[in-house]
Amino acid sequence: MPIKALIFDVGGVLVSSPVLRIQEYSIGLGLTRHELGIAVGGSAAFHQLERGEISIEAFPAAIEAELAAAPGLRGKLSARSFDGARLLRIMGGDDFGVHWDVLAAVDSIRRWNPAIRTAVITNNFKSKSMFDLRTAIGGHFDVFTESHLVGARKPSPPIYENTLARLGVSADEAVFIDDLGPNLKAAKSLGMRTIRVRNNDTVALIDELKALLPGWECPRVLYPPGVAPSGVPDVHRFDAKTVLRFLRAAMPTAVSDLDVSQGFSRVEFFSSGASNPTYYLRLAASGKELVLRKQPPGKLLKGAHNMQREYMLLAELSRYTGVPVPKAHVLCSDRSVIGTEFYVMDYVAGRVWRGGEALPHVPTWHFVDAYHDALRTLAGIHCLPYEELSLFPAKPRAGAAAPPAKPVCYFLKTVNLWAKQYTAGLQLQAPRVSDIEELAVALRDRLGSVSFDKSKRCLLHGDFKLDNIIMHPREPRVSALLDFELSGIGHPYADLGYFIMYHRLPVSARGLNSPSHIPEDELLERYAEWTGGQKVTPEDLNFLVAFSHFRLACIAHGVWSRAIRGTLSLSQADVAKYGLSVKFVASSGLALLKPKNSKL
Repeated sequence: MPIKALIFDVGGVLVSSPVLRIQEYSIGLGLTRHELGIAVGGSAAFHQLERGEISIEAFPAAIEAELAAAPGLRGKLSARSFDGARLLRIMGGDDFGVHWDVLAAVDSIRRWNPAIRTAVITNNFKSKSMFDLRTAIGGHFDVFTESHLVGARKPSPPIYENTLARLGVSADEAVFIDDLGPNLKAAKSLGMRTIRVRNNDTVALIDELKALLPGWECPRVLYPPGVAPSGVPDVHRFDAKTVLRFLRAAMPTAVSDLDVSQGFSRVEFFSSGASNPTYYLRLAASGKELVLRKQPPGKLLKGAHNMQREYMLLAELSRYTGVPVPKAHVLCSDRSVIGTEFYVMDYVAGRVWRGGEALPHVPTWHFVDAYHDALRTLAGIHCLPYEELSLFPAKPRAGAAAPPAKPVCYFLKTVNLWAKQYTAGLQLQAPRVSDIEELAVALRDRLGSVSFDKSKRCLLHGDFKLDNIIMHPREPRVSALLDFELSGIGHPYADLGYFIMYHRLPVSARGLNSPSHIPEDELLERYAEWTGGQKVTPEDLNFLVAFSHFRLACIAHGVWSRAIRGTLSLSQADVAKYGLSVKFVASSGLALLKPKNSKL
């Protein structure tokens, strides 16, 4: 029988499941991990809420009374301050992690075969957050069935039959996708084919859809930054067992969601980013998602890929609420474990905008607001009291002699530093790029004529672009900043120029469909407003962007060198393309400092 309809559950399929958060609450109440969830899932009050028979206002008192009298929980919850309102916030909060890769797959299937209809069946309740969620994802489906509106909930047959009738298909023409066994069993008893999603594993779901739909090609989805595994390349493989042994010794086993006793259920490689290999880890015991970030293999330039420094900075920045960063858990400086230094941090669910193919999922206003919030976050970094960070002490330690004052121009120092790195790379088989060398000379010459105050200092991100920002799963705001490898103390305009450089770069060069409709002048005005500084002039901005081109070209030149030496998993064709990109970035920066009538 041909497939005419795909019917999706929401929690655990289209958005992240709240189960882990309910388990954490259960443990916090002194119960076992699953005890609270089982009790709530079988309660009359919860079923009534999802059928629309009681309101969210009445639910907290009803669930508190029912569970307090439940045979297995009698006396436990009241003594431990069980809060029905808090449970409601956990189940229907506004921080749903939307599985945008599944939505992209749904849209792709609808384009591939318009005859296949799509639907949602969700057990939910009437609330603003549920309304917002339907607004966010409802446009991807022909039918959206909500339990509180139809008066029936899964696994009761009427809710399935209602959806099939609205789709105009029979049960044997539909596929039902859910993460809960009883819901799938009920669908199968009606004659539907089923797919079970386990542990929010959207990759496995998409693979099963591909097997069910011969001829459908799943698009290459780079948005959001959920795992898009291409397999771990041989050059980046490590022994997961040795990592587990290290984590068992180093991580606090008392913290339930960091329980490594059962190992990893998944280890995946993030295919994006060529500087420091990065991996997605999921703990089997709790489902907790982590990220391991390590140095690349092979010979490294002095001072490059400093995992200890990046780990320590993340740990310190987590003290400041205005700088959203993942929680850093543990650093391993012992190279005998996997061959390089590495650290482990939290995985932050959300979206990273890398490919132009992803942006059709986002309204223009949403993208513009997110872009502005990224710039606001950058301004927040620049306003931090960096003198308080132990990595960058502004004052000598007690008893130490104060170093003599030695004013150093950040831009000149940085040009000289990266020129030195570029030269060192030439000794490691990296090809010579004349435009990089000419750009270094041109920047030194132009530096004396800039009009801004060159003595300003702040904490720099060092690689501030949308690729290194995780946006909230649904809202146009920053959830986390990534990749502080190049962070340090320097001039704030270095980060600003770098951000504007990516705003200017053509799509083919940056791999990102940046909002060119946002005027550059507007960005400069907002940055000046948020930092309390002067607006950058067009002439000075060209210098700053050219300076950023030089840094980027030198960084990319180092990566190109590693690719040529075979320490990156790139094909020969990709290595050649990378080399062209290095030359393009350098020549584009040089053009900004050339007289307009100059022939390049």
